[in-house]
Amino acid sequence: MNVPWTESLTPALAKMTAGRDWDRVQEAACGDWLLLSPVGSGDSCWYQVENGMDRPRALSPLEDPELPVLRQVVDRWLRRGREFRLLAWRIGRRAVFRLSRGQSSRICKLYRRERHTLTRWQVTAEINNDRWRAPNVLAWDPSLRRLDIEFLPGTSLNTRWLAGRAEFGDGVHIASLLDWLAGCPVPRGFPVYEVEDEVLLLQRRLAEYQRTLAAPPARTGETVSRVIRALRELTPVPNSLCHRDLHDKQILLDGDRGGLIDFDLAAAGHPALDAGNILAHLRLRAMKGAQIPWRDIVSTIVDNATPTRSHSLALRVWTASALMRLTLIYARRRRPPELLEALETSTRAALEGRGEWNELV
Repeated sequence: MNVPWTESLTPALAKMTAGRDWDRVQEAACGDWLLLSPVGSGDSCWYQVENGMDRPRALSPLEDPELPVLRQVVDRWLRRGREFRLLAWRIGRRAVFRLSRGQSSRICKLYRRERHTLTRWQVTAEINNDRWRAPNVLAWDPSLRRLDIEFLPGTSLNTRWLAGRAEFGDGVHIASLLDWLAGCPVPRGFPVYEVEDEVLLLQRRLAEYQRTLAAPPARTGETVSRVIRALRELTPVPNSLCHRDLHDKQILLDGDRGGLIDFDLAAAGHPALDAGNILAHLRLRAMKGAQIPWRDIVSTIVDNATPTRSHSLALRVWTASALMRLTLIYARRRRPPELLEALETSTRAALEGRGEWNELV
């Protein structure tokens, strides 16, 4: 009998989640718990467990108190007869829609907060070339915190990998993408992501991890401390343009061209940051069961991408940091048994350049 992943959560969370299938748990700003459940056909529904409630209450995007403009914008589309589809709803933070008119489409994003959104996204107009492109900005409404961008065609690497269609050439594509980003100029006044920002993120994720699991391993805190120490010991180098959320779901392939979506977090950062993130996600996908030759793809990336060849020690550290973040994040997500332990073990191996990461980073 398979034990639900939610059995590893604190007694209070395990009780809240008993009797239903869940994909994710997270804390609301008000202190309540939010639970994400699959409802079939790839869709899902958020539920809220308020203090004193015995059972979760289903939530609607139109009721999101942190995104009041969502109802306003959707009402306007309905009155105008617009065709739209909700692609993603990160409760209390943002919503993403695909708007269609005839054969043309665009993406519309609504945000709770303005975090240099336009500045980050405007960089896409300066970096597109014949091989790689990112969505151009079509419109920005600061009063609604609404961003309209191009819809990019293509199939994500994630879709291909989960369908068992990983190829050796995927590593070549990723190396090309990393070189493309590394060669892009960083605009003056562009947001910067420092090592200490990564440190704060790890510390915050660790606190969430410890609040979530019934018996969080003591060694996890020790591993986080080791990663933080290694990050702080890196020799400073000039920053380059970083996507900061680079993984297989963000990378599109469409014939001979590639696309990179979601520049919400784009910043000037360490040249090895993005490379470490994609390497960590390759390992994660394989751990979760995707049939991909992850070592071959990683080796191809490391051998061919300029940021990985030029910053070999830093690549180990940033890969370890990304693996550590994934360890902490997956405490709150559906996962195979032993995934957290495997990710943490991989973190230590990457940091030391041994084990499964030997001769790779």
